[in-house]
Amino acid sequence: MQSRNKLFLQKLKNNAFYIALGIGLLAILAVVAVYTMEHNGIQVAENEIDLNQASDYSVISNRENEVKETNGQTVSQAGASERTSEMITESVITTEREEVTTEIKEEETVEGDLAEEDPTEENEEQAKLPVISDAGELNFNSDKTITWPVNGEILLPYSMETTVYFKTLDQYRCNPGMLIGALGGTTVQNAYLGKVTKVTSDNTYGNMVTMYIGNDYSIVYGQLDMIYVKEGDYVKAGEPIGTVGNPTDIFQKEGSHLFFQMLEGDTPVDPALYIE
Repeated sequence: MQSRNKLFLQKLKNNAFYIALGIGLLAILAVVAVYTMEHNGIQVAENEIDLNQASDYSVISNRENEVKETNGQTVSQAGASERTSEMITESVITTEREEVTTEIKEEETVEGDLAEEDPTEENEEQAKLPVISDAGELNFNSDKTITWPVNGEILLPYSMETTVYFKTLDQYRCNPGMLIGALGGTTVQNAYLGKVTKVTSDNTYGNMVTMYIGNDYSIVYGQLDMIYVKEGDYVKAGEPIGTVGNPTDIFQKEGSHLFFQMLEGDTPVDPALYIE
């Protein structure tokens, strides 16, 4: 057995040159074959690309990229892969731009539809704001008359020279304005063309609007709920300025009403002298 192994090893030593030569030839043939395929054939690269970094787009798999010869020169596999990545990136960017553009157009369309759906809403809002841009010079004087802001019974008359009885307070006091009975929600109409100078609120007369009507005369509307005007607005006579609200605590027994006052400067005057 040992003699056979020695004989086999001896043969390997004697033929080592030819064995090495054969292996070398096989290596050369393999290199030549690869070189030939690379320069004369078409290489197909299959790449599975993960697009999770491109905003969770769907995975594009089994994409085949063919590298073709251009001007007699073959594009290498590395160049083809780079071009493929660039093409996919451009495709993703283009898709994103198209989707954003589509979303913007859809939003504009919806806004346009909403604006056209109910034009009466805008008209209703305008009806609640009976305002003109300018009325020129306001010219009320003691010879002019004003209109009733609401129709109702006079619950407490103007009285600054004598006192009148206040039911809720259970006492006699001077009254700087007129209390006109009206249900809550009743529309209050402007008594004379004027400009809104104040929109205020206090615990005595609630929400109030002060309207300057010219020559140092003003009208004050109190115990309001809704108010349709704001400071700086010019309002025509007969146009709504708000609605009657619930009476404040010191007028609970008198019931709901409009507090209506006229001022000459800061001095109260009797509105009954000017109402037609």
